[in-house]
Order: sequence, then structure tokens, then C-alpha cells
Amino acid sequence: MNNYRTGYAWFLKYWNLSNRVDFNATDKWKMFARYSVIRTRLDNDNYGGTTATPYDNDGLMDALNAAYDTVYTLSARTVLNFRLGVVYSEDEYDSEWAKLGEKGLERYWPNNPWYKPYTAGVPAIYYPNLNIGGATFGKSSWWSYRPRKYSYQGSVGHDRGQHYIKAGMAYRHAYEYSQLPNFGTFPFNAASTAETFLAPNLLNNGSAWATFLLGAVDNSLLANYVSPRYTEQDQSGVFVQDDFKLHRRVTLNLGLRWEYKTAPSEREGRLARYLDLNNRIPEFQSKPPVMPPQVATIPGAPKPTYNGAFIYTTPDAKGLYRAPRANFLPRLGVAIRANDRTAIRIGYARYAAPIMSILGYAWRLPATDGFSITSTGPVQLQGVPQGVISNPFPASNPLVMPVGRGYGRNTNLGGAATWARQNLKTPMNDRFNFTVERDLFAGFKLDGTFFTNFGHNMVPEGQGGNAGFGRQTNMVDPQLGYTYKTALTAPVTNPFFGLPASLMPGQLRGQRTVPLSSLLRPHPQYADLTEGFLPGVENRYKALQLRVQRRFASGYSVVWGYNYNRESTGGYFNAPDDYANNLTMIPGNLPRHRMTLGSTLDLPFGKGQRLGGNLHPVLNAMFGGWSTSHIFMWNSGNFLRFGQLDVTGEPGASPREWSKWFDTSVFRQATPFTPRTNPYQYNHLTGPNYWSLDSTLSKNFALTERFKLELRFEAYNLTNTVMPGNPNLAVTSTQFGGITSQVNYGREVQYTLRLHF
Repeated sequence: MNNYRTGYAWFLKYWNLSNRVDFNATDKWKMFARYSVIRTRLDNDNYGGTTATPYDNDGLMDALNAAYDTVYTLSARTVLNFRLGVVYSEDEYDSEWAKLGEKGLERYWPNNPWYKPYTAGVPAIYYPNLNIGGATFGKSSWWSYRPRKYSYQGSVGHDRGQHYIKAGMAYRHAYEYSQLPNFGTFPFNAASTAETFLAPNLLNNGSAWATFLLGAVDNSLLANYVSPRYTEQDQSGVFVQDDFKLHRRVTLNLGLRWEYKTAPSEREGRLARYLDLNNRIPEFQSKPPVMPPQVATIPGAPKPTYNGAFIYTTPDAKGLYRAPRANFLPRLGVAIRANDRTAIRIGYARYAAPIMSILGYAWRLPATDGFSITSTGPVQLQGVPQGVISNPFPASNPLVMPVGRGYGRNTNLGGAATWARQNLKTPMNDRFNFTVERDLFAGFKLDGTFFTNFGHNMVPEGQGGNAGFGRQTNMVDPQLGYTYKTALTAPVTNPFFGLPASLMPGQLRGQRTVPLSSLLRPHPQYADLTEGFLPGVENRYKALQLRVQRRFASGYSVVWGYNYNRESTGGYFNAPDDYANNLTMIPGNLPRHRMTLGSTLDLPFGKGQRLGGNLHPVLNAMFGGWSTSHIFMWNSGNFLRFGQLDVTGEPGASPREWSKWFDTSVFRQATPFTPRTNPYQYNHLTGPNYWSLDSTLSKNFALTERFKLELRFEAYNLTNTVMPGNPNLAVTSTQFGGITSQVNYGREVQYTLRLHF
């Protein structure tokens, strides 16, 4: 299958083998089995002619799926069902032309192999990720992901006249190998060469390229070593439900489900559970660090608390957290047949959201555990960078070494840490729906639904690796910054300078001076501390959903769907709210209006069709058996999300031109040392609408009764229409308010030849 994209070519090798077997062992026993094997290889051209060329999803994606299902009729009223499933997958980045190797890194850092502890054992090394004022080169991370999943399910159904009772249980076991090699990011921004570090006017001052030529780096520089993980998890569930016929027109459904999912564990014990901030640091209790006198000049500064001990998993506590067990999920529904053409359905159900299904890959688990390590560049002092790219981790800003459990309780002391809340609460969704179904004409049916969801203790999805709503527990009181302003940025003597690495492995021990603000944290011996899976995050979602559908008959089918929704989710509006742990319901920014139109049509030519039913076999092979399908999608655009800014009015919904999408004159850079007051988004101010049309043309060749050959042509963005991205929302950019990006690709055409048997 070849896949052509606008601007550059992709070459994809793909094959899919699948088979399905159905047979009746006896009149009472039926079985079904299926397996599927998929292999995909991707590669894209090196259009820049260098390993620094930014590149896309090269690599392999393989999958093996197998399923077994059996139904046994025990009696005229009782049926047993058992299912078994297995999934093996592989998803790995691999681009031969983009591999750089350590020899390539030596050209960047001759005679300074600081990176070796972070590249040891890594399967491949790619060009470092450079970001120069938005111009990106190289790749910061890539992935290797190999999950394995087994599932077993059994149920029994029993008919008792008015009642149809069903009960069952399920067990799933999942384990995976995953790794996210991530050499880090090396950003260069214009602010470092601007005239001031306090809200610099980057329209007239500063240059990211000048910063790059000077080699100036700051705390935004990240170098990462991500350890491979072999994680596993088990899930169990039981359920019982009753379909109770109250009346020939009314059916009541009652059900209860219980689920339990273990916390993820790691085969080699390469997980840390949490940072115990109630555990005193013995060395600091016997000899407290001597704070510089400037700290005493800040009234309201907290008294330092010298606590902290990293707690690792043990054979008796292998999980990342204490998995909750009280996961009871009730169901209640009623179906009413109003007349022969109209039905009404009302339902309520509670659903538990599995944590790992939200996090996804195991490398997104809290990773500051001594096995996976992040080192940052040196902190700026009053806007002055303290490091250079040629030597990003000198003795004054040492590289944090990946030593596993080598530092014991002192892991991350002197640096940042993240961990999972131990008393985790399962995210729950309470869902209500009211649906009216109506048969129309010519096989068409209308569904109208009002749906609402109340989410509790939600964990936002984060495919970028930041899933798991977390709270900063080591913040400086923002009111101190608003009061003392630049005084808190002044360099002062570091009371932790020179401590041995065995006590303080973090980078803080190598810095002679630090900003005064860093010593005003509740735990000044640490940097940022983030406790993940914060409870109490609520979500509210309401939607009106309409659908008109004609199921496939007489050679065609049509479905049209429309969704209007309103959503809000708990979050911190500004820094004072974050510090006070005060959550606010913030409106969602996803499109309010969505519409989809899909159709399938068997062309009426050839054997068994209205036209050409008696065609010669050769002509029938050419013109018969063709079908086409189309999907049209449209949405009203995302709401535009702004950062903290000074706003003097409403940006408005006009002029809606690519060069100026909204009134930019009402926005100014935020006044330094003030809290956010402007809203995250504005009613009626969204990005451009989005629409696309994808089409397929396919033909089946019946080779034998068992074998069938399918020829398939697929076109994505058939009209080759440019869909503009959201406007630039950086107030310091000369392109502020203008659209300079495209969110879709040009027309893509691919063809497939598949053998079905």
C-alpha cells in the first residue's frame, strides 16, 4: 500500500491476515474463534538531507489478536457463555536515516561526554531536540511499547418469565515492556537576550537565534534518562442484572457491577511509591542548614520543614499506590414502548475509569524514582543565564545520575519529585440519558438523546505524558511574590551547597547561590514536588445528540449525527488558587457543535444487481461487485485558550480573517507580579471550523467459497482542502492573532489488496 502526502512521500508496508471459524459442535453447543495478524512498517523521506531533520512516525506497528467464544444451551431457559481473548502488540519508533549514535553526539560535545550515563543501554540515539524560537530540529524522545493482554469472561443467563437474570465475572491480566528513551530538549528563547527579564518587549528586543549563538541555557533545558519498565496489572469484576418486564410495553433493567484493578507493579521493582513528607531527615534535624539573613527579612515566610524520605515498592507492597476496592457500579434503566413506532429509554449508570487506561503507557507513571532521571539546566539569576550548551552540566549544576535505589530515602533530595497519591480514589462517572426513538419512513429512524455526565475524582487524559491531575506541594506563597517582587529573585548564599551526593544527589548541592524565592518553599531542600492523582476534580458534561439512520438495505445505508455539548472541569484558575488548593470549574474548550454524515453504497452493476445481472464473467469481474463509502465530518472549532494577560475589553468574534482572527488590541502582556484575572476563554471566540471528506472505493473478487480478494482505494481529504489551525496566541509575537498553520494534510491516497479466508 502506498500513501502519498502533500510535500513529502511516505512509504508504508502493510499486510493483514485474519481468519474466523464458526461451527456447531452439537445442537446445544456453538463455538466461534478468530485470529488476526497485522504488520505495518513506516518510513518517511529525509527531506532535509540531515539527521537534524524533524521527522514523524517511522517504525513498526504489529499486532496479533485471537479470540474464542463458546455458548452452551443448558436448557430451554438457561444459557452459558465463555470467552477468551489475547492481544499481543508492538509499537516502536525506528528510523535508520535519523540515527545519530554517540559518534554524532561527540561532534556536539567534543571531549565532554556528559551524556554517557543517559545514553547507556539505549537502543538508538537520535539528533538532540533543539528549539530555537519555535524552529525545531531533531527529536526529543521515541518509544518502544510491547503490551500483552489476556482476558477471561464467563456468564450465565436464565429466563424466568417476567425476569431475565444474567450474572457473570471477568478477569484480565496485562503486562508490558515499555521504554521512552528521551535525550531531552535544548530550548533557546528570545527573553534571554532581551533588555530586561521583567516582561520584556520581545517584539523589539531579544532574539532566540542570538541566544543560540551565545549558547546560553537556563532551567528550561532538560536531559532525561527513562528506564525500561516491565509492568503488570490485574483486573477482576463480577456483575448481576435483571431485565424485568413490568408490562408488555415497559421493561425495567436493574444491575450491579463490582470491579477491582490492582495498582501497576514492575517486575524488577523499578517503581517508587511516594515521598513521605512526614518523615524527618536525620542529618538536617541534628544540624539544620543555616539560612542566609535575607530570608529573615521576608515576613510571612514559612518556617522550613526538613522532612522527606522516598519510599520504594517492596515484596509486600508491590503496587504504585493502594488500589481502592469499593468500586460498586449500579445500573438502572427503563424502556417504554409508547406505540408501534416510538420508544422511550431512560437510564442511569455509574462507570469506573481505569487509571492505566487514562495514563496509557507505563512510562507515564511517576518517573522521578532513581531509575528514570531528569536533570535541568542552571537556574537564571535575575534574568542572567548561568550555563552554556557546550557544558550544560558543570560541577555547579551536576548531572543527576540514574542509580536506581542507590540513594535510598534521599532520592531526589535537592531536586524535583513526582509521585502517586497513595490513597487514590477511583475516578467515577455518573451518566444519565433520556432517549426518544422514532421510526420515520423508508427504513429511516430518528434518535434524540439528552445526555449528562457527572465525573468525580477525574484524572485528565494526557497523551503527552502529563496525565494525572497533580498538585504542587512545595510552592512559594504567590502573595510573597506580589508583595516583594524582584527582591525575591536576588541571589543569596545556598545553605545546601557542598553537601555530599549521598545525602543530596540533586543539583541543588552544586549551586553556590540560589534565588531567594527558592528558600521560601515549605521544603527548601527540594525543588518542585508534585503529588499526582489529586482527588476532588469534578467534571460536568451535557449534550443534545441527534441521529438519523438508515441501516444497510437495498444496497445502501446512511447515518447523520449531530452533537451540541457544554462541558466544564475543575482546575486552578491562578497561582493563589493553586497554592490554596482551591478548584474552580473551568469551561471546556472543545467544539460545541459536531456533525457527521456517512454513507455506504453498493454500485448496482454485476451479478445479483439490478443492472448487468447477466454480464459475462470477465465483464462482471471488471464492473461488478464495486461499493463506495464516504464520511463527512464538521465541527465548530475549539475555543481559544489564553494565558495570563492584561485585557481591556472583549476580543470579539470578528474580524475572522487569517491575518487577524480577533481584536488583538485589547490584549497586553501581563503586569509582572500580579495574579491572573482574565478568563481562560471567551464566548463565541473559537478557532476556525473544521471539515473533512474521506472516501473509499472497493471491489471484492470471489476466488473460491473460502477465499476472497479485496481491492480497496481510500482517499483522505478527498477535496484537498486546507484546514487552518488556531491563530497565534503569543502576545509577544508579530503574528499574534494570525493563522499560520494547517491542521490537516493534503489529499492522501492509498490502496490495499487483502486476502480474506
